[in-house]
Amino acid sequence: MSQAERREAIGAHTYSFLENLLTANDEKLKDVMKELADVKYALDQSSIIAITDQRGTILYANDQFCTISKYASEELLGQDHRILNSGYHSYDFFKTMWATIGSGAVWRGEVRNQAKDGSFYWVDTTIVPFMNEMGTPYQYISIRNDITTRKQMEEELRQNEEKYRLITENSSDLISVIHADGSFAYCSPSHKDLLGYDPTDMQSRHMLNWIHEKDRKKVADCFRNILASGQSVSPLEYRIRAMSGEYYYVETTINPINAQNAGHVQRLVLITRDITERKKSDQAIYHLAYHDTLTDLPNRRLFVDQLRKETTKAKRNEARMAVLFLDLDRFKNINDSLGHEMGDLILIETAKRLRQCVRPDDIVARFAGDEFIILLTDLASASEAEAISEQIQLSMQAPYQLGTQSQHISCSLGIAMYPSDGRNPDELLKRADMALYAVKERGRKGYSFFHHEMEERSLERSLLENELQKAIHLEQFHLDYQPKVDLTTGQLTGMEALVRWIHPELGRIAPGKFIPIAEETGLIIPLGEWVLRKGCAQNKAWQDQGYPPLKLSVNLSARQFYQTDLLDNIKQILNETGLDPKWLELEVTESIFADIDDAAVILQKIRDLGVDTSIDDFGTGYSSFSYIKHLPIDTLKIDASFIRDIHQNKESHAIVRAILSLAQTLNLNVIAEGVESKEQVAVLSEGGCHQAQGYLFSKPVSSENFEKMLQNRP
Repeated sequence: MSQAERREAIGAHTYSFLENLLTANDEKLKDVMKELADVKYALDQSSIIAITDQRGTILYANDQFCTISKYASEELLGQDHRILNSGYHSYDFFKTMWATIGSGAVWRGEVRNQAKDGSFYWVDTTIVPFMNEMGTPYQYISIRNDITTRKQMEEELRQNEEKYRLITENSSDLISVIHADGSFAYCSPSHKDLLGYDPTDMQSRHMLNWIHEKDRKKVADCFRNILASGQSVSPLEYRIRAMSGEYYYVETTINPINAQNAGHVQRLVLITRDITERKKSDQAIYHLAYHDTLTDLPNRRLFVDQLRKETTKAKRNEARMAVLFLDLDRFKNINDSLGHEMGDLILIETAKRLRQCVRPDDIVARFAGDEFIILLTDLASASEAEAISEQIQLSMQAPYQLGTQSQHISCSLGIAMYPSDGRNPDELLKRADMALYAVKERGRKGYSFFHHEMEERSLERSLLENELQKAIHLEQFHLDYQPKVDLTTGQLTGMEALVRWIHPELGRIAPGKFIPIAEETGLIIPLGEWVLRKGCAQNKAWQDQGYPPLKLSVNLSARQFYQTDLLDNIKQILNETGLDPKWLELEVTESIFADIDDAAVILQKIRDLGVDTSIDDFGTGYSSFSYIKHLPIDTLKIDASFIRDIHQNKESHAIVRAILSLAQTLNLNVIAEGVESKEQVAVLSEGGCHQAQGYLFSKPVSSENFEKMLQNRP
């Protein structure tokens, strides 16, 4: 059903109210109610529905609620629920109700209310609390059904059995009388309407014959208690079989009839109603509250609850378990470039693949965003967890088909074992997350078991994250510059700006430690802007001192590249520093090319500013050779991993020659990174490489030392 059809089915006023209410109160409830629209439509046709906040203020009432209470919607909204109080129920009745729903449990009961005109009506009520992330209720939805007629019938039944019989023959409820031995004495005609049985045939059978086998003991025990105590019971829920074989959920009120002058129960009067739709609605509400609406996997709340139960069971049985924490590598970049709709398709497909990799009793849940978590139960050894982790990695290697294009996705996975790595849910989740981060630190795409040394690294990372924020504010960074050299003339042709961090107490902190943290936390945005501004200002200062101008290269991360204000920031920095755009080159990695069209548009806008563009670490990404012809770029930087053994490894040699040939065809400049030997220079020069940078020429040096190079430059 489309949104427009749903709006028409529910009613424009109701739909508009819910839409406004959800936007104003809780985005999470809005997500749930969107998925619940079809259920709500069914409920609105058969049930009386209201929503209140935690104080009992009425936030919503459907048409049936207004009809039975005889209040208009605008008279109810914003009112305390006590506007309907009939004075019939005791203080303890409501105290118990609020204590139940306040604890997060579902409350069911029968309530007598007073309508606007002073009349009374009875409603069978179910109140379901909606819980916030802290596990406390913040709103309640009540689903009521009008049972006024039934309550009247119960009263009249006690007064006059003949009158009772007349009414029951016209009631939609299942009304029956059974003997103390469980056989039927009377069945109302409604039994045939709902169950398909002829009432006269039922009278020769035992009642338990029609009850679901899993519910028979409960019903039989209840009958015995009533026969012994003579007390009524309401309500009793169970399943009853129709002639078709289908089972219906029913709810029964049981009243004993004592034999005259005998003092014991002779018969039982059962008033039964079909609650199948209500049970389905309850189940739907529960499912939506405890499952992810996109993937239909258990959500964080349900997973933690199941993990707690399985941990208790594993402790009792001395069993092994594993918690696997998984997330998709660079998913945010993909999501930003392809769009959230494609991102959702990737998440749905990932959920499907994960379910296929685990065993039937294992639990796969979506925690948040691109984070998934898996519980492997009853393991013989850690090798079983390792085998499943390898299967997951293998499954993820298959390309994701997104419309007309395919996308490669890898994942990182951390594993914590019970009981060796933790004996409670919090420890297992925390340590699986630490193991996951260890995989990310070493380059992503893989899995790792938790080791206790990881806790020290986790503390170090937390410390660095806090210190990094301070460092950006206090500008504790400086730039080193690594020269670029013309391989033909040996002359200095440019330099790459590289950020360095010397902490006042921790000393020099390697970029490999703080750059990944900056990327993950978003601090790369202000840090990258500082690097660009500082580098441009320094380059302009050297030019103003009379040194021959050189092109400055600055790296852009994927997060920076997809900033909406990236172009404005570049223009502003160039204006502030006075640097001519032709002396600036921005380097991007191949991770930005998940969506080739978007990347090409942004790169072209950068070039339109007069700034050159370069692809860093070229050759390490997917389909680079086919994509490159569509991109407005000026330079390719061959990744150091290919240069390292170019003079010894035939494959590296062939890859570099192919890149050089491609660059020559497309009229692109080429720079080789990581050059450390004359043998490498010889191979590169022979292949037509223009420039290089690496320790053979110079390591990155401070601005003062680089200025000395400029002074000695011919």
